[in-house]
Amino acid sequence: MYNQGYRPDGQQPSGQAYSTQSNWYAPPPQPKGKRTRQSEKPKKQRKKRSLKWQLIKLLLVLVLFAAAAAGAYYWKLKSDVEPYQNVFLDNVSVDGIDLSGKTWAEGSQLVWNQVQQKQNGWYIRLRNARGDYKDITAATLGISFDPTAALEHAWAIGHDSSMNLLQLQNEIELAKMGSNSFSSAEQSADLSPIDTILSTLEAAAYRAPSDAYIISFNPDDSANPFTYQQEVYGQRLNTSAIREQILTMVQNLQSGEILLQTELIYPSVTVEQLSQTVALRARAVTPIADNSSADRTENIRIAFSKFNGMQLEDGKRFSFNKVVGKRNFDTGFLPAIEYAYGLEQWGWGGGVCQASTTLYLAAAQSGMTILEREPHSMSVSYTELGLDATVSDTRGREIDFSFRNQSGGTVYIAAHVIKSPTNRKKLLCEVRIYGPSMGDVRYELEAQTTEVIPKPVDPIMKEDKDGDYVTYIDETKTIKGRDGYVVDSYLVTYSGDVRTDAKKLYTDTYPAKADTIYTGTQFRTGN
Repeated sequence: MYNQGYRPDGQQPSGQAYSTQSNWYAPPPQPKGKRTRQSEKPKKQRKKRSLKWQLIKLLLVLVLFAAAAAGAYYWKLKSDVEPYQNVFLDNVSVDGIDLSGKTWAEGSQLVWNQVQQKQNGWYIRLRNARGDYKDITAATLGISFDPTAALEHAWAIGHDSSMNLLQLQNEIELAKMGSNSFSSAEQSADLSPIDTILSTLEAAAYRAPSDAYIISFNPDDSANPFTYQQEVYGQRLNTSAIREQILTMVQNLQSGEILLQTELIYPSVTVEQLSQTVALRARAVTPIADNSSADRTENIRIAFSKFNGMQLEDGKRFSFNKVVGKRNFDTGFLPAIEYAYGLEQWGWGGGVCQASTTLYLAAAQSGMTILEREPHSMSVSYTELGLDATVSDTRGREIDFSFRNQSGGTVYIAAHVIKSPTNRKKLLCEVRIYGPSMGDVRYELEAQTTEVIPKPVDPIMKEDKDGDYVTYIDETKTIKGRDGYVVDSYLVTYSGDVRTDAKKLYTDTYPAKADTIYTGTQFRTGN
């Protein structure tokens, strides 16, 4: 619709129409009919302007689209960053407090409250097993903590003003995937009181160990021959480990109690160890004949008393004659029947050879090194052939029994005349030797007769000048002779019940003896 009103410049229209809506000038319609050349030229110019204009419009659209996209991306970055501008990022903590999503004021208040609460209420209680305790407090060590730097480092994540939005967004995303923990800085702490306290506790807890030792050797007590001083275990406080635990608790301001557990200090020697050095190595027993006189038995007791309770150090030599001494009236010995020169006869100290034989059996079976040992000239009633050991102190005819201790430790000797456990009327000679344990090893003496020597057929005629058997010339007394023997003796080694070795010790010859017929030397009165 066109209006015949005023133009935007105020002049009257001249037969031309104006649009009331667009205020654009509308040219009058062209006359119908063939267009003149003049009218076609303007038409071509309008087409060129239209193409150019389309390109411009397309460019404008692209520019506007790019601007819109950039704006959308910008607003997306801004919307991602905006929520974190005034709060701590995710997974950020100080002193174990999660500050995610909290403002600076909120987070700071929480951290400061915890520091003050811990600092005021913090303590470490050192308690021993008796219940005694010593407290270490923040005041003791002059401890104070300042979380300011930790809070600032925690806040700096995602709040760096020098970063652009893209960098801030990346930091926010990294915070969500990781963890950022910070701790309050220790402003001051004097740790010397800890060392002073621990030193005092260490001295109070210390107990020195004490080794076990043998108080006495009681050879007369076969059940408990040794009296021991019991070992004492010491104790100490491992202050190094406790100090490390305290320092960790100080660093984290962690309150709590530490139980002061002492460590044992082991003695160098225990009773159990000592018992292995004085184990029973061997026990030897020989029977005393029923017809043995009281004086003969007493001589055995006297000989035993000379070495009962004796301690022989490693490497030392034992000599029977030296230890027992002379057998005579002055030394307390009594006259009694003894085996001498192939005969049973009276002599000072008769019976002592049974003491030496019993000691020999114990010494050999306890692993002692036998140095000197001689057999009797005839069999004896108290042991087998080849297992005896005679002694003599007769001047010019001395025979000794000796051995050396090479056990590696001291040996202890107990020697007694005891009653038989199966028959209280019978007496036994007993020798026990104690020393370093032999474990499951044991020794036994064995004898094997390798030859029998028949006694001579013809008797020996002999005058009884001393009147031991007969007095008068018309009297005779026949003392039966005996066969002789050759005997080998062995020291047999056992490991448990297994025989592992047999070492030959001696070959002993017991000579044969013809019958002896004694005749008297005196005439009867009146003949």
